[in-house]
Amino acid sequence: MKAAIFAGPGQPLKVVEQPIPKIDDQQMLVRVSYCGICGTDIHVTREGPFMVPPKTVLGHEFSGHIAALGAAVEDGHFAVGDRVVSLPYIGKQLIGFGENPGGYGEYIRVGYDLVLKIPDAISDRDAALVEPFAVGLHAVEKAGSVVQKNVLIIGAGPIGLACAVWCRLRGARQVLISERVPARGSMAAAMGFQTLDADGDVGADFTATAGACVDIQFECVGAPGMLQACIERASTGGLIIGVGVCDQPDQIEPLGAVLKELCIQWVLAYQLSDFAKTLDAMLAGELDPAAMITDVVTLEQLPAAFEALRQPIDQCKVLVDLRGD
Repeated sequence: MKAAIFAGPGQPLKVVEQPIPKIDDQQMLVRVSYCGICGTDIHVTREGPFMVPPKTVLGHEFSGHIAALGAAVEDGHFAVGDRVVSLPYIGKQLIGFGENPGGYGEYIRVGYDLVLKIPDAISDRDAALVEPFAVGLHAVEKAGSVVQKNVLIIGAGPIGLACAVWCRLRGARQVLISERVPARGSMAAAMGFQTLDADGDVGADFTATAGACVDIQFECVGAPGMLQACIERASTGGLIIGVGVCDQPDQIEPLGAVLKELCIQWVLAYQLSDFAKTLDAMLAGELDPAAMITDVVTLEQLPAAFEALRQPIDQCKVLVDLRGD
């Protein structure tokens, strides 16, 4: 099969021929249809403690159809040809970050217990966004009730937009998004969200726009300084949800958080129920995955598209089309 591998820090991904992954009795082989490029994929190709090994096949936001079933999976619930999504784990091992090759290849192995069928009304392309929407859902549920809360989302990338959509669906009073990339701000506006200039006084602009101070902040950028900025603009008793993955050392001033009695909640990934709820919301027409997709590239175009995302200009969610037709 063809796959794009991590060649090493400072080098673009390389498309090569790879063996099709072998499955055991508890696994499925999936022919990948689409795979999203995630910011985490960018992070783990930088030199540092979180860098993946060379030759890793990245990609954990995927949809596809079952190409083969392990003997223990042949129970009548799944069949070859079923369209599926899956959480990117096999047991406790991650898919797309080391030994288990990810969705930047034509075939992928998954653990059967974390697989869900894609309803007929949902396309393979839209289903590839179940994973990022599930990240947003998990973060919003960790915030507790957002009903009638004034919410600030930091960053209008895919995860920030996913958090914003779920906050709106869950009854938030106001959902505003701060963003410095104009194209992403325009996309947020097209999805019905008011945007704030991240280079301005976000706290003051939020209050002026929303008519109230911010209650909950979702930090979806994951860059040094973001958390401290959240602390500084937070209201007394406010909540900060750390969604973005900062892979560098950072500093905060705890006293400011102490004096405001802030709560900082970190979140990680999702559960199977988050995937199921996301599929249900897509089926009900409550989520429009297509609104986030800015680019669809082939596997051969992936290395250049991946490098461009290191300094995004107008991209939001970029999908790799691996259907080969």
